[in-house]
Amino acid sequence: MMESSHTKKVIDGQNAPRIVRQIDVNDIDRIMEIEKKSFVAPWSKRMFEETIFSPTYRGRVIERNHSIIGYIVFYTADVEAHIMNLAINPAERKQGHARQLLTDALMFFRGKGISECYLEVREHNRDAQRLYKHFGFEIIGRRNKYYPETGEDALVMQLLF
Repeated sequence: MMESSHTKKVIDGQNAPRIVRQIDVNDIDRIMEIEKKSFVAPWSKRMFEETIFSPTYRGRVIERNHSIIGYIVFYTADVEAHIMNLAINPAERKQGHARQLLTDALMFFRGKGISECYLEVREHNRDAQRLYKHFGFEIIGRRNKYYPETGEDALVMQLLF
């Protein structure tokens, strides 16, 4: 059976296939559950709906056994990409799911001729920083009090291809 270019499978340690595919409108309720568990100030349902129907933004989910366990949202403009949101269900973390989503996004960027990618990450989110650094992202700046709900700074990270 041939895989479409929008679906990729990976076998995890428990031999259950993980599938990465484009977000669709039927995924939003499950994504919202993960979003609310993952962030102090979660995106609204409307924000995800706008993302799905936008020509600029893209979203991908990772699922196992038809259950969404994480997602990534990004946009591209010309040769630049910006990762807006990446989250994994807390019960599913530390199993390589975020790594797989990020790998998928970076492959998409390279296929589109993107040469630079940016993101903001909370100053105290060391796990996320380690993940991004593993892929070659570097800290290039700081946005003071970027997260208004906590007053926390964001570190700006960049990856050049």
